[in-house]
Amino acid sequence: MQSSYFFGYGSLVNIETHVYRPYQKATAKGWRRKWVYTKYRKTPFLSAHFVDMGEISGLLAMVPNNDWDALDIRETGYQRQRFSAETGESFSNEAQIYFVPDRNISKRKSSGGILLSYLDCVIKGYLSQFGEEGAADFFSTTDGWDCNIFNDRLNPIYPRHVELSDAEYRFVDHHLKFIKS
Repeated sequence: MQSSYFFGYGSLVNIETHVYRPYQKATAKGWRRKWVYTKYRKTPFLSAHFVDMGEISGLLAMVPNNDWDALDIRETGYQRQRFSAETGESFSNEAQIYFVPDRNISKRKSSGGILLSYLDCVIKGYLSQFGEEGAADFFSTTDGWDCNIFNDRLNPIYPRHVELSDAEYRFVDHHLKFIKS
């Protein structure tokens, strides 16, 4: 049986939030991340959307026994699409990427903003996997920053929230000031 792989570009880059192994760094050409509102949540969350010259970094990870059920539940509201990730290694590059289909995107913005606990989780993953340069790149290769930011750090709402070091919190805050100005 051939193994199946997914490409993670948000919280799935933070390997503390899942058990999918092995994994490796990869690139999705023709895609960008975007914060979107959907009919499934009051707060925006990350999606990927096709853009001719887009490129995002992330992780390619194996789905054990080709059992997508648990990952599909985690990614409720998303749809999977096959694509070829670029890895530069002998790892399979045939993967699936999750994205929010247009039918699930809400054109109306709710009062909820990007959960800072969600963004912290994502950036901790990028810092761990790609260093400061790769984590900074996350901010510049993500669209939809016109959303409000909801600071829930003291009482995290995001179910897979993680603790950051003081330096990591400062890193996130610094880049948010830059992106929001």
